[in-house]
Amino acid sequence: EVVRCRRIVDGLLDFSRAKPGTKRPVDVNAVVEQTLFLLKYHERFKRLTVARELTAELPRVNADPERLIQSFMALMLNAMDAMNSRGALTVRSGINPERGDEVMVEFIDQGTGIAPQDLPKIFEPFYTTKPQGRGTGLGLSICYGIVSDLRGRIEVESQVGIGSDFK
Repeated sequence: EVVRCRRIVDGLLDFSRAKPGTKRPVDVNAVVEQTLFLLKYHERFKRLTVARELTAELPRVNADPERLIQSFMALMLNAMDAMNSRGALTVRSGINPERGDEVMVEFIDQGTGIAPQDLPKIFEPFYTTKPQGRGTGLGLSICYGIVSDLRGRIEVESQVGIGSDFK
């Protein structure tokens, strides 16, 4: 039984670790569009209004597009859950106004928001505020690892009852 438990835990840890990918120059807007294309078939995602505010001709970023899709999808599905599959999701891209050498992608929802006491913990593995059976608490942790591996960062602004902005 101990060996079986160890295999299960090792499998979960392997799943949560960032996997090395093939990095190449990537058009972030194309990755956003690919992710939205994949999500348009998700039954609950169909009920959202998605506003695209994508800046044309952004510099390419050195990234693995598959891992970016994984991150963008997790962020958009979290937004969908926060809005209970209703409302507007704004996806915005552009140059970071605070640092002109960075490309920034934002996912802005009109959901329930994140309580201030939960904000410091949302990127911890297995931490979730979702009801039992609705989340594992790995999505944001994996996103954080993927973005960190690209020498980026994720910043969050959130207000309870108003929504969240993941940059």
